[in-house]
Amino acid sequence: MSNNTKRTVAIAGTGLSAIFAAIRIRSQMDVNLLMFDKARGLGGRLATRRADNGKFDHGAQYFNLSELKEIPEIKELIDSKIICSLENSDKFFAPGGMTNIAKFLLEGFDIKKQHKLIDFKKNGHEYILNFENTESLACNDLILSCPMPQTIEILENSDPNYLKDFMTDLSILEYEPCIVLMIKSKNKLAHLNKELGNLYEGRNISWVGDNSLKQVSDVENFYTVQCNENFSKENFENEYERTNDLLKTELETIFGDGYEILSNHKWRYSVPKNFYEGDDSLIIREENFIGLCGDIFTNGKFSGAIKSGISIADKYVKNGL
Repeated sequence: MSNNTKRTVAIAGTGLSAIFAAIRIRSQMDVNLLMFDKARGLGGRLATRRADNGKFDHGAQYFNLSELKEIPEIKELIDSKIICSLENSDKFFAPGGMTNIAKFLLEGFDIKKQHKLIDFKKNGHEYILNFENTESLACNDLILSCPMPQTIEILENSDPNYLKDFMTDLSILEYEPCIVLMIKSKNKLAHLNKELGNLYEGRNISWVGDNSLKQVSDVENFYTVQCNENFSKENFENEYERTNDLLKTELETIFGDGYEILSNHKWRYSVPKNFYEGDDSLIIREENFIGLCGDIFTNGKFSGAIKSGISIADKYVKNGL
């Protein structure tokens, strides 16, 4: 580890709960902080993708700040114009893409991308973290913010005894999947509602978001299409071409015949289906701390992810005092 006089805490993931855990710990403790993510980008579901000279938010579309406005980092995001809303709207978004939120808040942190954690092994007072890319890193303490099935797999691969007191409660936690299409349309969708997109009921498509209205894409008529949970679940293993064919009638109803599907994405763990009821975060091990956080511990929302990250950070700080 880089500094033998300090403890090193590693945080798996760079989504909201991981971000706020890292910020909170850094503000209160003198430790080495190491973050890693299996993806090429930052932010988890704060995800933005480029295609055909435009950009799409293909994860989280917007969020409500009513519970968060007093958090200093949220104020900073607003003051720095990283996030904003349309006039008289409570729906906040990030011009240039939602991933800009993660990039802004994580500036200065030591982050390793494309590092998928497979397992970790105890070695004296350290854990040796083993990654899919064959690299290994050492830390004293570990916080996992991954979706719960991935977290359970990591813990089972590492030492099943870590889970023996918690498995009953953790194994029942589930997520709804979401299939996402990124659409370039010849036509502007005049029928979208007056905010950032349109919610649909009774269709396989549940949401169409306007990326130019959100100032994500400089190119107009770039839309994010999200499928509802039932359609996504039934067709999640399909090839994208098959899914696109199944959605053709609905897509033509919304966009007419002048649209092009530029890209697809599948979120296997999109929205929590149920929640952990015991606390906003969970300590698995106190000595050589192992903690879990994420929106599945709270409400599945932007606010809940932040709350869970702060919760596990406070527990880590208290454990280290």
